[in-house]
Amino acid sequence: MPEHKNSSRRTYASAPVNRRTTPRAAAKPPPLPAAVRARAQKTQQRQWLGAPLSELAGRPQRHRLHPGVIAATVFAVAAASALLLLRSATGLALAAAFCALGGASWLWQNRRQRSDPGALNRPASPALFDAQALRTIDEAFEATAAVVNEPALAALISLKAAAARMALAVGRAEVNGDFTHEDRLYVIECIRRYIPDTLSAYLQVPPAQRALPGPQAAASADHLLQGQLALLQAELEQREQRLHESAVEPLLRQQRFLQSKARRG
Repeated sequence: MPEHKNSSRRTYASAPVNRRTTPRAAAKPPPLPAAVRARAQKTQQRQWLGAPLSELAGRPQRHRLHPGVIAATVFAVAAASALLLLRSATGLALAAAFCALGGASWLWQNRRQRSDPGALNRPASPALFDAQALRTIDEAFEATAAVVNEPALAALISLKAAAARMALAVGRAEVNGDFTHEDRLYVIECIRRYIPDTLSAYLQVPPAQRALPGPQAAASADHLLQGQLALLQAELEQREQRLHESAVEPLLRQQRFLQSKARRG
């Protein structure tokens, strides 16, 4: 039978003709174990929340070195230098004098410390927050960040930043007409009680019920949490503004004084 003039001996196919030329599908990585995912999520939460308050506000204050020890050390070095440089009766006399002065200084400072035991070794600024309170608020922040939705997480991170700023500032704040005793007490109690109690109350709600409306069509636990976080942050920021005004007030008084003198001239 004769071949048709339009026929061809070539064959065409839409797929490879053998397995060797078949492209291999990309292998899917195995799913990570739940424990690994949990650790990764916890690490990410810590990065979002920043350094714990226990590291920021709970660092122990350094005590000042005893002035008598400093003076005795200085005089001892001076005595040794006199002996090495002079190596004579004069050097020996100077060394003895320096040693006597160092001993006298140490005795005087020691007697002063006995009259007021806390005067020389008193911390520069006493800690306002005990270690347990700081651990409690850090644990509450981390536990809440692991379960809330994105809007609440953003509010939580913002509140944590405001709390950290005020925890550092309130210890150095001076109480006056702008930043009062009540303002200082609110900041302290906010970190000790108000924030941890708010987060603890939210965590006590079962996870399946946090997005559901409350009794009598009240707001859900998620909405209540966001509202309370916003309220706490607004109160802290209000105290922060008062603290700023208190710190700037002496400079403003000086400016008013200089302006009044300039007008008279």
